[in-house]
Amino acid sequence: MNCACRAEGSPTAAVSVFSSREDVDTLMASVTAAIDAVQALAGEVDVLVNGNRALADACAVRMAGSLRGGREATHVRLWFIPLGDKAHTWNTYVHQLWPSAATSFFIDGYAVVEPSSLSLMHKLLAASSEALAASAVPSVGASAPRLKAEMLSRGGLHGNLYALRGQAMERIRERGFRLPLGLYRTDAVLGAAICFGLDPANHGWNRQRITVHPEATWRFEPLHWWRPSDLLSHARRSVRQEQGVLENLAVRRHFDERRLPCESLPRSALELIDDWMVTDSAKAAALMRRRPLARVALNQLRRRGDWSLASAPPVLVWRSHSQAEKGLATEE
Repeated sequence: MNCACRAEGSPTAAVSVFSSREDVDTLMASVTAAIDAVQALAGEVDVLVNGNRALADACAVRMAGSLRGGREATHVRLWFIPLGDKAHTWNTYVHQLWPSAATSFFIDGYAVVEPSSLSLMHKLLAASSEALAASAVPSVGASAPRLKAEMLSRGGLHGNLYALRGQAMERIRERGFRLPLGLYRTDAVLGAAICFGLDPANHGWNRQRITVHPEATWRFEPLHWWRPSDLLSHARRSVRQEQGVLENLAVRRHFDERRLPCESLPRSALELIDDWMVTDSAKAAALMRRRPLARVALNQLRRRGDWSLASAPPVLVWRSHSQAEKGLATEE
């Protein structure tokens, strides 16, 4: 099935759930919680599985059999994005699939949002005239209390659960802002763009453009040191975090020092980092000497050079139908 036409009218809330490597139980727990949490806002839910068709198909089977008990009133679409890349999936949702809503929520596929979180964030944005985005705070994990306190005092956007105001989404689309392919810290780059009002050339940095709700949160199953698969995940994450260090330095130069437009970001994270390393070669060389894992991360990024699947369209794998659509929908 190819892309379906957007339903008439705009929902109050649009929810997108991003997944790639989760198992079907983990993803379905996230999706079910998102559907339950958005019902009070009359929202729609898009589930976006990138690079993992088997997961998308398994999720479709589970959705067809389990979305009951009032959840069928929420319109749900399940998409398969051929390119296995979160930044590309974010770009695809924002520029091709977004159903236009007052508030748009972004959730990682392993995060189970608390029932009131979306309503709290929606109300916070509605009451914050200056804010373009709202973030939830973590509540699980050893570092959660420290990170929560830091976000409440200094601001920030947490990638597991955040929301964008409708006007921010429209501005992103109008300007053609896209996240670079292969980017690891998607939330950090988006957060920086928002703090600059999506226009560093004409706006200064303002943390008040992102508001943080102290009670909006989510839960997830943390990694366990005794599970070999979790140890491997931790090792991979450590390398990716070093890539994130390089990205942060490159983005800071692009936005803060050069004041270039958000839409002028290079197509890929590698191009972004390479540009920084060439123009600030002494600092880059010193960092590589101090942080050997950063060199590993960069080499891994260089080996991933094929982005040809970025041109492949999203595939609609499954969708629910509201009561009004039942009996009128045709097989796609």
